Amino acid sequence: MASMILGWTLNDLTTAMGLGTTDHLHHLRQDALKDALGDLVKAIKEGVDLGEDIEVWHMAQQDSYIDLQDPIVIGSPMVFGGKVPEVLWYLAPNEHVHGFPSPTTLSSLVALMTGVASRGTGTLPAPTVHLSGWHAEAEPLSGLVGVIEG
Repeated sequence: MASMILGWTLNDLTTAMGLGTTDHLHHLRQDALKDALGDLVKAIKEGVDLGEDIEVWHMAQQDSYIDLQDPIVIGSPMVFGGKVPEVLWYLAPNEHVHGFPSPTTLSSLVALMTGVASRGTGTLPAPTVHLSGWHAEAEPLSGLVGVIEG
């Protein structure tokens, strides 16, 4: 299994929100990286309304291994539960693919784009599809960096 998220990279979103680029994150050690990502998650969630469908995702590249240097994507799962059946990799229509993407997902993505643009700092490009590793699932980043939802 894998995950497929429709959305933006962390760098795209932080740049558009006026929070700066994420280039500095590539040189941080694990503890400092965890703290910096936690601060960014808080700033994003305070700066724009992500709605119910959108989350900040850690796109794991390897199953059972958390590497915070793996890609981080802000967006919504493309299929129910965010899981992508292996048959989807053949891109053939089949009974395993549902809501590709759903109308609520699309409206949430548009609302996020509008929210970022209304801040007056930048705009987001069109959302694109992001994949986790072949046998790895995306996980909400909040829990991995200790951001308490409230």
